[in-house]
Amino acid sequence: MSNDSHTDKHAGTHTDKHAGTHRPGSVAGLISLRMTIAMTIITVVGGLIFVAGVLLGSRHEFTERGLDPNAMSVTEQFGSGMMVIDTRKAVGFTVLFVLGVIAAVALIGRYYSRKEVAPLEHAFELQKDFVADASHELKTPLAVISTRIDLIEFRRAHGQPIDGAIDDLRGDVDRMNAIITDLLVAARGAVDARPVALAEVMSQSIDSVRPLADKRGVGLRTHIDGDPARFVVRGNAVGLSRCLVAVLDNAIAHSPADSAVTISLGYHHHGDVAIRVADCGSGIGSDPERLFRRFARDDDGTEHQGYGLGLALARDVASRYDGTLSVESTSDSGTTMLITLPLAA
Repeated sequence: MSNDSHTDKHAGTHTDKHAGTHRPGSVAGLISLRMTIAMTIITVVGGLIFVAGVLLGSRHEFTERGLDPNAMSVTEQFGSGMMVIDTRKAVGFTVLFVLGVIAAVALIGRYYSRKEVAPLEHAFELQKDFVADASHELKTPLAVISTRIDLIEFRRAHGQPIDGAIDDLRGDVDRMNAIITDLLVAARGAVDARPVALAEVMSQSIDSVRPLADKRGVGLRTHIDGDPARFVVRGNAVGLSRCLVAVLDNAIAHSPADSAVTISLGYHHHGDVAIRVADCGSGIGSDPERLFRRFARDDDGTEHQGYGLGLALARDVASRYDGTLSVESTSDSGTTMLITLPLAA
């Protein structure tokens, strides 16, 4: 837990400094300064163009009167009162100048506003995603805790020992705390990657969801194809466990009673590690990718009707560590989910 706290502390420091550069006051100041500079340039350039247009229009008036303005100095033109300005042309240039300034103000204001507010909008979206993700990610641990509490009450009522169940309950609370920390780190854009033994992650994840599987009458089977010590990837144990728990929770929820979910660990092509989770459900239809879109729900009549975030979040976690999550196969007799991760060098 000390390493996670250390990473979280550094991630928080970096984020606070970065967020400080986009405070509302500083954003307003940047927009105001840039708008002032831009409008000054536009006004000067537009004014010069306006004066040049009026002068050019006046020179045509000399020509129309049979005079040669090129033979006359500017002093003579103004001093003699012979500078003739066409009112219609002057009004036309004035209107064009005003319209040009208005259009320039609108375009520049829109550009700088969108540019400076974009980080705030992104931060707001991240905040909304974090709230939704945290709400979903805590559903499974809370369900497990509730199940363990029921078990403790049952054992206490029948005079059975409860020390082991209390220890398990304490472990569930610790896992929930670790999940919250991992969510915060992920929301800040930090990636805490270190060597992780997938066999241990798989064991911990299975222990986390076993009460849910027992409650639904679903068995959990494991298979490791090779030496468990060789399946080491770079990532975060809590994050990878979140990914696997989400897939397991989905498989258990869609498995019929008295069936089993099989979790296997082995090699994949190109030197990647593969975790496969196979259930005996009724399949997921012809468009598996819909399950990985945020807030997409698979209303298939099961009791497990979530918010459509589990598999989307699981894919995000896998992607964070250069891995993938996909549906390897699906049919009326079951679905196999595939998680791949690159082996640590």
